[in-house]
Amino acid sequence: MKTLISILLILGFTTNSNFKKRTLSYPVIISKADLIVVGAISEVSFSVYEYDFQISEFVKGTSAQKITVTMWREWTCDRRIKFPKNGQRLILFLSKRKNGNYEIINGSTGELFISENETIETFINTNFPNLKEFITGIKMFSKAYRFEGELYARHSEKKYFKRLINQSEIDKMETESSFFKSMSSWIKAAILED
Repeated sequence: MKTLISILLILGFTTNSNFKKRTLSYPVIISKADLIVVGAISEVSFSVYEYDFQISEFVKGTSAQKITVTMWREWTCDRRIKFPKNGQRLILFLSKRKNGNYEIINGSTGELFISENETIETFINTNFPNLKEFITGIKMFSKAYRFEGELYARHSEKKYFKRLINQSEIDKMETESSFFKSMSSWIKAAILED
């Protein structure tokens, strides 16, 4: 028995445990979000791990002007770049829970910080356009495409993007928004069905 425990301890200390967040693409998150909003945290409650959020702009969907958002729990591969606090400006990608509260989709991918100069900051991606261009691209994308499949679909499950408007309209949108164009190009490389 001591030998078995010793072997397990040695393996535990020498084995490289490699964990990685399953990061969803923004085209998938935009399509699956019930609500995409810009606003500010108005009250943080760490005892129940949620915050109240005052909405200043609806990007996709509608709700009350003030909502309760369940915070995602940080871990090694997915951290907040800033501690949640009152007045902090964010853009959130949310799904509605059965209790009426909202939940952030895909951790840090769905909770983006807005700096004073209107740039977007996050844990993983640092290559976002400014806030106005980002919102324009999201609105265009919501009109042009829809993801069919489960949010966290397995590789074997059927999933694809459905085009909602004709290609000439998409081509026109691509000239108006570089962020939309980058998402549209990504989709053309993925599975697309008309």
